[in-house]
This record gives sequence, structure tokens and C-alpha cells, in this order.
Amino acid sequence: MPMDFRRQQTAKDRLALDWHFPVYAPDLVEQPADDGKTNSGRASVALPREKALLEIKGKDHRPLLVVRECGFCKGTDDALLSRRLNNEKTLLLTKWFHCVKLPNHVLTAEHPFRNLFAAEHPPHLFLCRHDGSEVMNLDGQQTQAQLWAAMEELLAREYEGDAKQAVRGILRCLNEYDTLDSLEAEFRVRLEETLDKDGAKSPKVRALQRKIDAIAKDRADVEAREHELLDLRLRPLKAADDQAVGVRGG
Repeated sequence: MPMDFRRQQTAKDRLALDWHFPVYAPDLVEQPADDGKTNSGRASVALPREKALLEIKGKDHRPLLVVRECGFCKGTDDALLSRRLNNEKTLLLTKWFHCVKLPNHVLTAEHPFRNLFAAEHPPHLFLCRHDGSEVMNLDGQQTQAQLWAAMEELLAREYEGDAKQAVRGILRCLNEYDTLDSLEAEFRVRLEETLDKDGAKSPKVRALQRKIDAIAKDRADVEAREHELLDLRLRPLKAADDQAVGVRGG
């Protein structure tokens, strides 16, 4: 069987970006109409930055990774991901962020989330703590090394575990998933062929089923290791505050 170095389905699923697309829905307000009556509508106004942060983060205390789309990257993740380089490390690091994507028109004066971005030279994306502090602005043209450094610096403040080490371990898990997916697919094809040719009572069928069952056990073992690696343990809020102060103070 020729070697297939492409990621298989399990790894692809693990590498999917989990975007949150927040929508601000204020209470209905009464607005005067041309005929002297009133119509119900939604007020469109830029929220204060603190209120906008509360709206996008909800009760999630993970650090934030916020991307605004532009006319060039709309519908893509180009502001975050490289078109030429392997993005797997970036994608795995996002697992410990609350990832938010905002539309192109977020920079219009009346957009509720306008004040998340500076009035002059607004960043294409930024990282920050859940409360909006420790902001790291990026212009969308950053190198992977610059992006990883910023992500890892913030994760080190916010989590007890080591994100760099966890990423290395998870990448090994993805490689194992690829092997298991490929073997399982091969054995299932052979099982169907053997069932058609020799029938369900064939010893070959039982042997192939045992191999498939063994793969399921191996997969469960990998999943357990992956789950442990993903659990970096978010610092309690007070501890995270103290850690951030310590980093700033050197």
C-alpha cells in the first residue's frame, strides 16, 4: 500500500478552527417615523470598549484572539494563517484561545464593536486577556514566528501548562491518528471484500474484525493522551492577574 502523507479525517477534524461570530442584539427602541408615528427598531451605536468586550467574550475566561475581516480576506483565514507554510502549530495554539471573527464593516463608526479597534491604524487581529488587557496587535502580515511568539507569551501567562510542549505532543497524536485512520480504512475495505467472497463465517472475516477492534482500542488510548495534553488548566483569575503583573515587572 503506497504511503499517504496527507492528513486523514481525524486529524483534519482536530485542526479545524473554532470561530465565534458574535452578534450584538440590543433591546428594541422606539424610533419616530415620517408619519408622526413610531416604529420599533434596533439602535445602531458603537459600544464602549469594555461593554464590547463583555459582549464578545461572554462567560469565557480564555484569552481572546480577535480577527476582523477586510475586503481582501473576507471568507478566509488569511489574516491568521499562511498561504505557503504549514499552519498546524497555529491551529493547535488556537485551541486555548476564544477565537472571534468580526466582519469587514466592524470599522464603521456605528458598528457595536467598533471600539475594540484603535481609531488610527486599527490592527487586523489582536490577542488579549479575557478582560481586554495585555493587548498584542498584529497587522495580518506578521510572520509565523511573530504570531507564535505572541500566542505563546499570552498562553504562558494564562495557563498553568506548557503550550509549546502540549503542541508537540498533540502533533504526535495527529500522526498516530493518521496511521490508525489509514489502517482502519484498509481493513474495512478488505473486510467487505472478504464478506462478499467468503461469507460472514470465514476465519478471515473474524481476523479482520479483530484488527479493527484493536484499532479502536489504540484510538481510545491516543484520545486519552490528547485530552490530557489539551488540558493546560486555565489559571484562576487572581492567579492570572498576578502572573501578568509579574511578567510586566520582569
